[in-house]
Amino acid sequence: MKDARLRTIATSTSLTLLLGAASLAPATAATSEAITIPGDGYDIAGVFVAPDGDGAAPAVLMLHGYASSADEVGGMYASAPEALAAQGVGSLRIDFAGMGASEASTLDYDWDSMTADAATSLDWLLAQEGVDPERVGVLGFSNGAMIGSYLVGTDERPAAFASWSGAIYDGEANAAYLEPSLAACEATGEGQVEQDLGWRLIDHSCEYFSSMLGGTALTEFASFDGPLLLLAGSADEAVDPAVSEHAATASASEDVTFTVIDGADHIFNVLTDDQTMSQAVIATTADWFAEKL
Repeated sequence: MKDARLRTIATSTSLTLLLGAASLAPATAATSEAITIPGDGYDIAGVFVAPDGDGAAPAVLMLHGYASSADEVGGMYASAPEALAAQGVGSLRIDFAGMGASEASTLDYDWDSMTADAATSLDWLLAQEGVDPERVGVLGFSNGAMIGSYLVGTDERPAAFASWSGAIYDGEANAAYLEPSLAACEATGEGQVEQDLGWRLIDHSCEYFSSMLGGTALTEFASFDGPLLLLAGSADEAVDPAVSEHAATASASEDVTFTVIDGADHIFNVLTDDQTMSQAVIATTADWFAEKL
């Protein structure tokens, strides 16, 4: 059975245990640089962080969630590169089309553009002189984990993959949202529709909904055989932790760590006054990449 090959499956882990497993590495000098990568019809905006030191270092490509940005909610993706650099690991975090510092339109934001941007950014990261191309990993948050799981399932170069609250499923699993949204978009006769997400307004092309319906993240993820980390929250109302649990057994990996954190919401409570949970997720992930890359 696949479950017998899993290194760790914790159906529930307290914050105390998570903090105990994570180390608080001292700050390490690093160089941070805003960069642009030529993409398909627009430039991809990103931030590259390289730890100081001699020789090529491991690095992580960081993919943000739906309608978010390279720094992510609560600055979690702005903080994670510091934790990675403290472990001697570099990073590249990018903005998908129309998000964050991207100068592209949100109408360019769809399955095809996200998967293409992820692949192009991986090419860029692997080509950097200070990066060891044999030790590059991928981190995805929510929808970014969907894109990341597709990337590592279709490209053999990433050595490890980590998911935070990962929406790792094929598009048909989200048909209850995507199909009526596509119908509403097509009903406008304009090829696009504005949606109110609660925290922002976003213009989506009809192609966004149809392309996401055709997404094959989980199907492609089945071929990934590298080390795998999946962190989810027991109180996540956006993506059921069972999605991560299924992904833990869906890949070909024999080195899987899956943890559901007691009381954590979809964004690990980062918007509350207590930052210890989100900080523990960051530290745990940095430790894991330092070990696996």
